[in-house]
This record gives sequence, structure tokens and C-alpha cells, in this order.
Amino acid sequence: MNCQLCLKEKPLLKKSHIVPNFMYKSMFNGNKRLVSINSNDIGGKFKYMQTGYTEADLLCPDCDSGILGRLERYVSLHVYSDSKSGSVTRQIHPAEGEALECIRFENLDYTNTKLFFLSILWRCHISTLEVFSQVNLGPHAERIRKMIFENNAGNDNEYEVILIQLDTEGARPSKSVVDPRKISSDGNTCYVFHINEIMYHFNVTEHNKMDLFTKGAIRKDNIMDIVKLKGKWARMHFDTYMGRKLLMKSNIQH
Repeated sequence: MNCQLCLKEKPLLKKSHIVPNFMYKSMFNGNKRLVSINSNDIGGKFKYMQTGYTEADLLCPDCDSGILGRLERYVSLHVYSDSKSGSVTRQIHPAEGEALECIRFENLDYTNTKLFFLSILWRCHISTLEVFSQVNLGPHAERIRKMIFENNAGNDNEYEVILIQLDTEGARPSKSVVDPRKISSDGNTCYVFHINEIMYHFNVTEHNKMDLFTKGAIRKDNIMDIVKLKGKWARMHFDTYMGRKLLMKSNIQH
């Protein structure tokens, strides 16, 4: 079988992570389970998982541990680690009179950081798991695959990703994993993931994009801003993503 990344016929791994485990950090409850929400069946029960999503026969060891592993190790250390350096909290443009805070990362490697996040989007595309069924990149999939394989992150105004940290003050089950959603509006297409109080917005098309894509995405000057939304702003953003209000339920222990 051919590896999905290098396209060569090689022995493939029986377990490749679609989303690296470090992105689920602090999400496990007392029973060491993850809370997963299906956005297409949000009236149903929450699903509990012992680990993140994995799949067989997608990638060869060289691509999984080498190319993707290198990107994962960099971002795990510089963005997700408790000991990360180079991040400061600052205020950005006001929203209806209220200033928004963001976490600014400086001196991040543009290529490693951007390609890591794009690799998550691409892995969801190649996955056959039902939870990722809305991620269908069409002709963009091959372009992104080549960017990852050739270590070419492209211009900072193409295939942007922004991270938004949500603090709903316990009013929403935001400490959870919600399956990705495709959102199309005015000719623009983006994909939204929610993992552990962070919304990941991936822009695919080049027009009518969210204003935040020009402000928070990783840039070639090696700066990335993560917007912090709290209280009503966080609840509104979470509700917009879910398509309805999803109040905290007592069976989620966090």
C-alpha cells in the first residue's frame, strides 16, 4: 500500500494519530477518559474515549515519525508546553468597547508551526473515520500534502489557521473534543475544530475570510496571536460553532 504523504509503496503503520495526544492535555477526567461531542447529534449522549483518534494504514514510519513527528515535537515544545517561552499577554482591537486579550508568541518558526496545524487538517481529510467526515479538501488536499512533504509553508495569507481560546466560565462543555465542521459563507470555506477550550479555524479559500485571519494567523515574521475570549464572548463563539446553545451537563466532570 502507498503512504498517503510520500505516495511511495511502503509498509504502513497500524496506528497513526490523526490529532497528537499533547493537544488533549489536561482533558482527561478522573477515569482518564476524553469527552467527545458529535455536533451532528448534540441531543444525544456525550461519548467518552480512552485515547485520541488513531487509524491504520495511512502513513509509513518515515513520514509519521520523521516529517510529522518533527513538526509535532516543535509545536509541542514551543506552543503547548508549560515551559514554553516567548509568549506574552497583550490587548488587541476592541470589540464593542471591550478590549480583547491575546497570547502573543514571538520567534516561532513560521514553517514548522504552520505546517503542523495544516498537517492536522490534512490528516483529518485522509482519515476514513466518521468523526472527520465533514473535512473534504478537494483539490486543496494535494496542494497541502505537497506543502507538508516539501517543507514549504507558502505565503502567510494562504491556508491560514487561527486559534481562539475559550473560557465559558463553566457554562458550556468547552473542555471537550467536538468533531470538525465545514462552514461555508459568501463563497468562503473554512473548517472549525474544537479541542480542549481552543477553537481552530482553518481558512481554505482566499476571499471573504474572517477578519481575525489577518490578525491572529502565524506570520512570516514568526509571530502568532491566540485570541482569548471569556464569559459571554466565549459562550457566543462556542454557540455559533455548535449551531445552538449546549449547556453544561452534570455528567461531565471537569
